[in-house]
Amino acid sequence: MNFSQRIQAVGIRFLLALFIVSATWATSGCGTSLKEYYFGDLFGKSSSETVQSPEQLAMDGMEAMRSKDYSKAVNSFQQLKERYPYSEYAILAELKLGDAHFYNKDYAEAAIAYEEFVRLHPRNEAVPYVLYQIGMCHFLSFSTIDRDQEETRLAMDAFRRLVQAYPGSEYAERAQKQIYECQKRLVAHEFQVGQFYFRTGEYASAQNRLETIFHLYPEAIADLGYQEEIKKLLAKSEKEVAKGERKPSIWSRMGF
Repeated sequence: MNFSQRIQAVGIRFLLALFIVSATWATSGCGTSLKEYYFGDLFGKSSSETVQSPEQLAMDGMEAMRSKDYSKAVNSFQQLKERYPYSEYAILAELKLGDAHFYNKDYAEAAIAYEEFVRLHPRNEAVPYVLYQIGMCHFLSFSTIDRDQEETRLAMDAFRRLVQAYPGSEYAERAQKQIYECQKRLVAHEFQVGQFYFRTGEYASAQNRLETIFHLYPEAIADLGYQEEIKKLLAKSEKEVAKGERKPSIWSRMGF
């Protein structure tokens, strides 16, 4: 048999195999094995590797949450959200995606997911919970008292937003408590800054910082035990300021 005859024979066998596979696909479950035998992955993934349904993705995500495998949960809910945006499970995926990020301590990603949920479903019954979670994302992103308190301020904004919009909800009561914790953080930070200004002779700046928190957060100051110390520092600062203006130090010129 010459070369062209061998090629012709191979072609005939290929067509015969294709006919057999096509017939068995339509009539039995054996087609998958024949297809894989003759063609391998020529036609892509096998039929056994089907795309998961929205129900299955939802079940997988919830099971991963129960197992505390939050990375797996994120993956399942993200797939559900992207593949089936109009599914009855889509809202669940959008909500639980935020929860999965939150419990995985990915607070920035969680806040984004929660904010998107509120934007898409402003009247959903879960919104009070979601607003509370947004506040907690920022609250738990806190580093230390001596650092910038932007996350604390964002947390307060979210908690106040919740209290104003849903004053009668159970989460509004929790938010009130968290607002007070945020106030204590701000007081501790501003007190530390005020002390710094006082030690460096920047009495006007010290007076401004200390008077602000003294009037805005008296309960937090009392709770932290700063009352007497602040009164002493203010009295001394007022006397020094009354003596006349001082040339601003390098710290003031830098915005501290």
